[in-house]
Amino acid sequence: MKKRMAIVMAMAMALTPAISVSAANDAGGDAYPIPENTTGEVFKIGLSNAYMGNDWRQIMCSVAEWTAKQEPFASNIEFDIVQSENSAEAQIAAITSMIDSGYDAILIDPSSTSALTSVIKEAQDAGIVVVVFDQGVDYEDVYKISTDYILRAESGAQYIVEMLGDEGGNIIMDQGLEGASQGTEEYEAAKAIFDAADNINIVATYQSQYEQGSTYTGVSSALTAADTIDAVWTQGPMTGVIEAFTDAGKDVPVIVGGGYGVYNGDALSMLEGNYDGLVWLSGMPGMSAVAIYEAYSLLCGEEVEKNNILNDLYFCSNNSDKISSINDITVNPIEEGVNCWKDQEDSFGWPVVPSDFCLQPEIEDIFG
Repeated sequence: MKKRMAIVMAMAMALTPAISVSAANDAGGDAYPIPENTTGEVFKIGLSNAYMGNDWRQIMCSVAEWTAKQEPFASNIEFDIVQSENSAEAQIAAITSMIDSGYDAILIDPSSTSALTSVIKEAQDAGIVVVVFDQGVDYEDVYKISTDYILRAESGAQYIVEMLGDEGGNIIMDQGLEGASQGTEEYEAAKAIFDAADNINIVATYQSQYEQGSTYTGVSSALTAADTIDAVWTQGPMTGVIEAFTDAGKDVPVIVGGGYGVYNGDALSMLEGNYDGLVWLSGMPGMSAVAIYEAYSLLCGEEVEKNNILNDLYFCSNNSDKISSINDITVNPIEEGVNCWKDQEDSFGWPVVPSDFCLQPEIEDIFG
């Protein structure tokens, strides 16, 4: 009882203009209870990010910075983001410097599946809490936060198989971001669905780097692989796919893609062109906020889930009357003002944190 009273008193004192801790608890429920810092320490927490070349990473960093400025974090942590080039070597050097600088916790959006294992172990041996999020690592003995990207990849592939029907056809596949394990795993999961369908022919691949420019260039080059392309499975951007086909004077095929950083622009492009395809929203950039929460909780002596998989998959399509669900997930009709917005930026996607998270930002907090 005394402990609970202490928490309530601390919460009452920790109000901020953006959101109060009590309001955060009301929004978040029991899934993310706010721990009490009884150590008297201000924890030094840093985020190692090795790529800023797409909107998702920029939104991810914005959510992290906003979260760190809210209570209870604002009074209990020092937070910064350490940027490095998109290579394992550069990120290892950055993390090594963070270890030497005395961080209490390091949050990592990794540039490599396997190359960071040694530096993660080095941090842990130094008593540093390590939380890996977004992209995966092979090393198992570390806290991880991810989305169910395998289900997302398989669902998109299954959608294409169903849309093409008995005739099947030629498809192009996106291999994602170079060096990112998640991109490879998604590609392999989707490819397994296509390989199991006797009438699907993968004629070309490209790397979108999760942004529209590389998507346009990659798809434009891939168009030479066959006279007819019937579908494109992409791990993200769709507008670049549409533009590559239209600029080449070709009919836009079935497209699967989407995601934070490109979602709103892609959904509007699909709606305005009445194109066949599936737009998904998944992989919340607010994983960075959850990573801050988990690191802070661990530093406060609380336990958290070792492998936290966020359930955040949402589908919309112009073909929802034809395919109304995939893997028991509803396919919603694309509707302006409902799941896409002309008055928002192309990068807009909402919400950015899980609905049960302890802090719930407003749109202007993240997108201005």
